[in-house]
Amino acid sequence: MAIVAGVYRRAAEERAAEAVGLHGEGRYALAHYVAGLAVECMLRAYRVRVDPQFDSRHDLRELCRAARFYQFLPTEDAPRVSAALAVVADRWRNDHRYRDERELRHWLKDLGRDRHVRGDILKHSSREIVNAAVVVVTAGGVRWESGS
Repeated sequence: MAIVAGVYRRAAEERAAEAVGLHGEGRYALAHYVAGLAVECMLRAYRVRVDPQFDSRHDLRELCRAARFYQFLPTEDAPRVSAALAVVADRWRNDHRYRDERELRHWLKDLGRDRHVRGDILKHSSREIVNAAVVVVTAGGVRWESGS
């Protein structure tokens, strides 16, 4: 059975809240993954509104484009939401669900995300991606409720 747009939207909001909670509990690797999943769910919600038949790859930038996500946002929100989406798309991959904390830290270091970071790179990245996911999901939810 196909998942309808409203289910994806509600899942996005639930996953974003769960990511915040996981980060607060110090479960940084899982918070990191769930934050990206929240954004993917929101983008899928908009994508299903455009066309219920679509490729299910996990490329957030492509999904954003195919969903015409920015067309649904007020122009004044686009730069903030775009910057937040870039943070998530840069730091999240669907295969993170298979990485342990050590491997995720190495992946982040290989990306150079440890530059200018004091302390735990995974904790820092988790905070960054969770905050960015909340921005994207909130903006998508607000616009959704306004009927666009």
